[in-house]
Amino acid sequence: MGKFQSNFQTAEQIATQMGRASDTVQSATSRTITKSHGTTLTVNTQAQSANDETMQLTKQFQNAFQQGINNIRSVVKEFERMDNELHNNFSNSPLLERHFR
Repeated sequence: MGKFQSNFQTAEQIATQMGRASDTVQSATSRTITKSHGTTLTVNTQAQSANDETMQLTKQFQNAFQQGINNIRSVVKEFERMDNELHNNFSNSPLLERHFR
């Protein structure tokens, strides 16, 4: 009897690679940006505001990206569970055994 199978290993490898990327983004956003306070130029203030906004957006992206990774892992586990359940159900079916001998 053939085995039902989702590609658990490939999906997990992809999720692991995505996790590494997420860790890199998180590491980058946890660093402190040293702000210059020695100038009163408007452009300096605007640059600081743009940096702050970019950091916040990047943190939001990283959180959403990590949630996506968690969702992928959850779905993979559920597919694996269903694959095993279907395999067991079909393997133990007397009706199927008669037809596929």
